Amino acid sequence: MAGGYQITPVYGKFGYEFCVEKDDLKVCFSKDDDFLRYHRNLGGTVVERIIASESGTVIINPVEPLNLPDEVTRFLEIRFEPIEIEPEATRRIYVTFPIEIAVFLMKNDAYRCIDIFSRVPPKYSLYGPTDTGVITRYHWSEVFLRRPEPDPSLYGVVELDLMNSTKNWVEVSRVVFENFGMKIYYDNDLVSMSAGMKIYTQKLAYTAFEDKPIISGMQKSIELYYSRKLAGVDKLAYYAMDEGLV
Repeated sequence: MAGGYQITPVYGKFGYEFCVEKDDLKVCFSKDDDFLRYHRNLGGTVVERIIASESGTVIINPVEPLNLPDEVTRFLEIRFEPIEIEPEATRRIYVTFPIEIAVFLMKNDAYRCIDIFSRVPPKYSLYGPTDTGVITRYHWSEVFLRRPEPDPSLYGVVELDLMNSTKNWVEVSRVVFENFGMKIYYDNDLVSMSAGMKIYTQKLAYTAFEDKPIISGMQKSIELYYSRKLAGVDKLAYYAMDEGLV
């Protein structure tokens, strides 16, 4: 106990009086008569909210890392050390991605996001030429052949299947995802996404997410971006990487 409040893990469902503390992060909810006070301090930056609610549920979970600041882009680009993939082969790797954390209030079936923050400062890049390319949320990751265990309040893990459908060797050193279709799962030790990248040429690949955890028993995050479907195709949306794989 600290200050009369229960200290909890970062992610989960909570009542209206608790605190989360993790290194430079502190999130607290406290009751004040019929109102609720929210206080978040991250590295000295303070956010406060007054909430008119007597009872309900607080949900804190990781969300798509494309909200800060103010939805600059809907694309996530992960760069990594070049990999040479033999013809007509599929290989599984693991890469990390930056975490954004959202705080939701839930009453009955209605919920509202009151705060989004990240312990990882955002970086941006350009995928493609300056006139037709897209701005991306940029992240450099080490390539892992086995699932890593980063701090789940900082980084998540993408289980990524690289599928070379060509009859040639192909070099890959980046993957680009669109926000629609991102499916994030979490527990107190791991945040994860499962995805695939199907390669058609050295200049073209399609990326998509799978709606499944990489470890059984993980909780699915509330999505800020809803899934969409391709017209006439009963699958999650794909993103066409048509500006190269390196």
